[in-house]
Amino acid sequence: MANARLQISDLDFDQIKTNLKAYLKQQSQFQDYDFDGAGLNILLDILAYNTHYNSYYLNMVANEAFLDTALLRDSVVSHAKTLGYIPFSVTAPRAIVNVTVDSGTTTPETLTIPRGFTFSSNLIDSLSYNFVTLEETTVTKSNTSFFFEDLEIYEGSLVSYVFNYTENSDPKSVFVLPDNNIDTTTISVSVSPNVGNTSTQVYNQVTDILDITSTSNVYFLQESKNGNYEIYFGDGVVGKALNDGAVVTVTYLVTNGVAANQTNGFVAASSIGAYSDIVVDVVDVASGGSTRETVDSIKYSAAAQYATQNRLVTTSDYESYIKSKYPSIDSLSVWGGEDETPKVFGKVYISLKPKTNYFISETEKQRIIDEIINPKAIVSVSAEIRDPEFLYLIVESLVQYDPKKTSLDEGTIKNNIRQAILDFRDTNLNKFAGTFVLSKLQDAIDSTNGEAIIGSETFVRVQRRFEPKLNESASYTVQYDVPIHRGTLVNKLTSTQFTVFDTAGVVRSAQFEEATQSFTGISSIQVINPGSGFTTAPTITITGDGSNATAEAVIVNGKIQSINITNRGTDYTRATISITGGNGFGAEAVVVIDGKVGTLRTVYFDSLAQRQIINSNAGSINYDTGEVIINNIRFISVDSDDGLIRLTIEAEKGIVESKRGNILTIDENDPIAISTVLEKK
Repeated sequence: MANARLQISDLDFDQIKTNLKAYLKQQSQFQDYDFDGAGLNILLDILAYNTHYNSYYLNMVANEAFLDTALLRDSVVSHAKTLGYIPFSVTAPRAIVNVTVDSGTTTPETLTIPRGFTFSSNLIDSLSYNFVTLEETTVTKSNTSFFFEDLEIYEGSLVSYVFNYTENSDPKSVFVLPDNNIDTTTISVSVSPNVGNTSTQVYNQVTDILDITSTSNVYFLQESKNGNYEIYFGDGVVGKALNDGAVVTVTYLVTNGVAANQTNGFVAASSIGAYSDIVVDVVDVASGGSTRETVDSIKYSAAAQYATQNRLVTTSDYESYIKSKYPSIDSLSVWGGEDETPKVFGKVYISLKPKTNYFISETEKQRIIDEIINPKAIVSVSAEIRDPEFLYLIVESLVQYDPKKTSLDEGTIKNNIRQAILDFRDTNLNKFAGTFVLSKLQDAIDSTNGEAIIGSETFVRVQRRFEPKLNESASYTVQYDVPIHRGTLVNKLTSTQFTVFDTAGVVRSAQFEEATQSFTGISSIQVINPGSGFTTAPTITITGDGSNATAEAVIVNGKIQSINITNRGTDYTRATISITGGNGFGAEAVVVIDGKVGTLRTVYFDSLAQRQIINSNAGSINYDTGEVIINNIRFISVDSDDGLIRLTIEAEKGIVESKRGNILTIDENDPIAISTVLEKK
């Protein structure tokens, strides 16, 4: 048939084959032909496969042409390079130690620990790791001892390679570094003019191409197609070009990365100078080790860093730049001082959660500020790194199940529910800007153990922990940063136990407790704008759903200094205030009712298990803001292994969002963090 056409828009194998059959059936030569039973069926398979392969190949080629859709690491790395982004390598854990060497004599005056000196670590998962110095350090003797303070040591082995440059064979002056686990931050490069010339010049890695001239001693770093790293040099226009015959020496650290994090014990692998009486004290345990950057991370970070344009201005700039330069962090949050209470202008706050610990050391924080942030930050803006604040969730579940629909025992069912809760934590929490949604957690619980679980009821409380000052009177402020539930007789704020003196000077094992209250009068009136021009006290009118609340203003220098309550009133759940008269203007105030503020007290239980109150006004609770203030108190001891006091209370809502430097988590090592009660149908 002259008008027979082949449908070419389908790319699926089966549809391609069907289209080929339909086309042939339109030909007079193949009328009434059994395509499925004949040998021609095999030829159609081959044609369909060939067409399918070609279409798949072209589709993948199109995908690899764009950063967003590329899957192959080589493609992603190539796209990132066009944006000026270099994927970060494995990074070595760094520890800080004090090393004392006793010489037993008053001579010599100085002692040097050379670059590359090795320390052996204690066992981590049955393995010991080598830590080395990257800088030569010399100290002067004190009496008979040499003291090396805050010595930085890095996990790995220092290796060196020498490359001879020949212009004819390598006109682009590219040198491949043969090791896979390179920490590229430790690369050092030196160049000699030729084999017979021992004078060398140190070359530095390019950080900002705008600062480079034709005579700059710099090298460029890139990841090659086989996953190794390469260095290359300038062309005489952008960076100094190598002379023909130049000798390039490259030294760097080959490391095990994350495996050696948390190493906290070291011994010198050999004598220092002629002395072997060496004591190594750990200042900061090993941290900062990380794995090579993943493909997904490169795709995100390359675009984000390009948007920063090599400067730190916005919070997004800080986030993307710190992630690329300090890859051992699991999550970070950045916010400006204008979001603080009170506001702090000209400052940026950063909170980091490392991958292998809850916190980073003060020394490491300062290093991040000095070496990573300050060189790119605006001069007028200072940075401060804060430890993350962990808000712990306490999950209690009542689960009804049908034993006829499962062969599992109750212990296994509970373990499955516990694992589902921990999986939910790992997916949704344990990071900044995480959100806890109670309904989603209940769905995760109900979906375990097949169809055996009929339904569940889950209660979640929030917990803050703080370290008290022992044997010292002090006040404390604990911020939940989420609305918290006003307590009842059976569900109220509680704490771990601690010891204090009662009013008679007797040591008591006490705890904090929320004092439940039934009245709802006016607690206080807060002046938010004192106004001006007042010659007499204005009239204060309180309007709301309660009754009888009255107050008086105190005027100082024409402004409202405070507003004192003369009658708290009753039955208020909401109230507003108006200020009239007095010849002034601009004054504003807000009403705080008892429903928003609770009272904290300290109690103990006597020998008859009767509650006895030590201090009926030990602090206050703001239910709206989640702020708990503990008034002046002297703790003698704390009944917990880690020395922390835990304050636990129910959240007001089933959706809890972390803000700024807060991280929501569930502490699986806490025996009360997850509790499940099973009920048979």
